[in-house]
Amino acid sequence: MTRELDAPLAEEIEKRALRPFVAFHINTPDPVWAYSGNKVVTFAGHEWTGYSGLAKVDSIGESTSGAATGMQVTLLRVPSEFRDDLADQAVRGCLYEVYLGVQDEAYKEVLGFKKIWKGTLQSYEIIDGGTTLTVQAGGESRQIDQRRPTIKRFTDEYQQRKYSGDRFFEYVPRLPELAILWAKSSQDGL
Repeated sequence: MTRELDAPLAEEIEKRALRPFVAFHINTPDPVWAYSGNKVVTFAGHEWTGYSGLAKVDSIGESTSGAATGMQVTLLRVPSEFRDDLADQAVRGCLYEVYLGVQDEAYKEVLGFKKIWKGTLQSYEIIDGGTTLTVQAGGESRQIDQRRPTIKRFTDEYQQRKYSGDRFFEYVPRLPELAILWAKSSQDGL
């Protein structure tokens, strides 16, 4: 991901007054398109719902050792009628994106934005506060996956999960017992 900003976003950052927002998208079965405003805006080809209860976005980056770190968004004052819907839709591993952008003076139009993080949803905690909920959505980027060992079992069961109908590993257990006849210059049995 490049750190260069597009021209409209760079121009707005240079102005005396800045109206920033943070937006996030979680690709659950009923996708979440929310941003830290109080209206509905359109950008990146989607309609984003303003959510003034956005409480915290953890810093996104790397640890001092250069290892990737996860990130977490905390939402406050989510109406309690969404409790069951939120719990049913939490799908670990779905797409999770965070955007940074700026709005015009009336907070009606998005002047510029940039995707600052992309990863997968790894944790989804709902804290019931009675009439409202607090939702914490944690994610990890692909950088973290690069440090994890890939566990592969070269068995027929593993191969069937990945490539249904492939029969190669069906024969692997018999290979140690297979007699291999090497060619000789004379095939007379000597």
